[in-house]
Amino acid sequence: MAKKEKERRYRKRRGGIAYTILAVLLIAASVVAACTVFFRVEEVTVEGNERYSQEQILSVASVEMGANMILTPGEQIAQRIYRALPYVDHVEVQKRFPTTLKMVITESQPVAVITGAASAWIVDAKGKLLEQADETQAQEYTKVTGLELLEPEQGAQAQTTPENQAQLDGLTAMTTALASCGLMEGMTSIDVSSKTEIVMVYDGRLTVKVLNNVDFDRKLKALKQVIAVIGEEGRGTINMKGQDKIIWSKEN
Repeated sequence: MAKKEKERRYRKRRGGIAYTILAVLLIAASVVAACTVFFRVEEVTVEGNERYSQEQILSVASVEMGANMILTPGEQIAQRIYRALPYVDHVEVQKRFPTTLKMVITESQPVAVITGAASAWIVDAKGKLLEQADETQAQEYTKVTGLELLEPEQGAQAQTTPENQAQLDGLTAMTTALASCGLMEGMTSIDVSSKTEIVMVYDGRLTVKVLNNVDFDRKLKALKQVIAVIGEEGRGTINMKGQDKIIWSKEN
């Protein structure tokens, strides 16, 4: 009798576990079915765009209206936009349930023109090639010399030969720091022809010399202070190649 009672309890417990698993599976299936039926893309909105119209962005994004919100691939949508629209720096695809897909666009800001023997390219602070520059555009942004691009392609990162990689790395680090501290717009030109130093011209009147691949943020913080002391009429050379020493040579 004891043995039969034990077997009965075991079968009951096993049956209870089976019913629990079945119930969980049914609930999960119901949730998936509900999501598939109710959460569908009915509206797509775009924010942050200035250079490109909403119609342009929606056209290349190719969002399938009526598609399941959960299964809609946000990263693939972003990649399609990156490939087609070079001035787009970042796309955040937000799913606003139950039916809205929101795309927040951050656009690249052109800061300089890399001028080589074969072509001139507009770039952002991080070295992304935005478009080939014509003669008029080449005058609008900081002129970069001393660097030849290797197989430039719109929307891609700037590339160069291995022997010139140090100059390119120094350039992108410098333009990023300049944009961050607010000095980029005032730069007339940047010469990276040397592997060891960068020579810049600020406001067409101040030549600035700094070693390549140093703490540019710290150097530029000091440069802002020096420019403020020199004033708007000062002309000359600011030598910042020393570790903690700045030499100001006024132009006579």
